[in-house]
Amino acid sequence: MRQLLFNLAFLLASTVVVALPLVGFAAIWLLFPALMVGPHAVARMAAGGTTPGPDLLLSGFRGQLPAQLRMGGLFLGAMVVVLAGTALADDGRFAQAVIGRSRLEIGDLQSPELQRAMLIGAGLQTLLLGALWYAPLLVAWHGLSASKAAFFSAAAALINWRAFLVYGVAVMLLFGFVLMLALGGAILLGGSGAVQANSALFSVIWTLLPVWFASSYLSYREVFSEDNALDIAPKSPTISP
Repeated sequence: MRQLLFNLAFLLASTVVVALPLVGFAAIWLLFPALMVGPHAVARMAAGGTTPGPDLLLSGFRGQLPAQLRMGGLFLGAMVVVLAGTALADDGRFAQAVIGRSRLEIGDLQSPELQRAMLIGAGLQTLLLGALWYAPLLVAWHGLSASKAAFFSAAAALINWRAFLVYGVAVMLLFGFVLMLALGGAILLGGSGAVQANSALFSVIWTLLPVWFASSYLSYREVFSEDNALDIAPKSPTISP
């Protein structure tokens, strides 16, 4: 229950940043690395058998913040590349919606061009954010610069790509299964289709975030040693030393 409340706070903070007029898209990605450290720190403390406190959610803003903001610039640059890729499929309609300059209706989702843009965006975002995923933790817990953290994170993703592929498939299957259950519950409660879909999606993301952050932290712990701040060479279950 404690971690559900912490992750609700994380979701609310992210929603407030995204909703900022004009600058929400840039702000969320610039702050994304610092925001991500907090839930991972909660999972780290819980894994050590200690009850985490709410102050951990701000741990990414208390140390190495300049490096985290530089890392945020890398995340923002990655997302600009993602949106540029989607614009090739639908002349930028999806990208305009993502940055808040236009709104998409339910009927728009039936457009083949928009569907292709969304698929391109999902694929590129998975690749680019997957390569940078461990970087905020390496900055926060190992004191690396943004560039070094990005390098080691990408190296870890490349070396361990088989394990990450299996993990990604498992997460998608779990997400899909829980989403179907949530949609069934939303339909029983009534309301418009859009309200049902939004309620179900929020419920799934909220309930699965503690599981996801815990598994993300455990994978970090397996790939990178926390015993020595200089011992950060990524390990691989698929390549013998």
